[in-house]
Amino acid sequence: MKIHKLKKINLAQFYIQLVTAILFAYLSIRDADIVKMLIAVLLVSQWSLGFWRHKIVRRRIKRW
Repeated sequence: MKIHKLKKINLAQFYIQLVTAILFAYLSIRDADIVKMLIAVLLVSQWSLGFWRHKIVRRRIKRW
């Protein structure tokens, strides 16, 4: 039961990070601030790396 709750928390955190990265990217593009755009690119790339890590971990857990 604890593993199921942990999965829900992990998934919620995962999508909160995506929404935050997209919102920050939108605001930085709207403000036309180069530094903010660079940070937004880093945030989105971090999320995409986390997405691939999440998929790999899910596959490994399913094999057990």
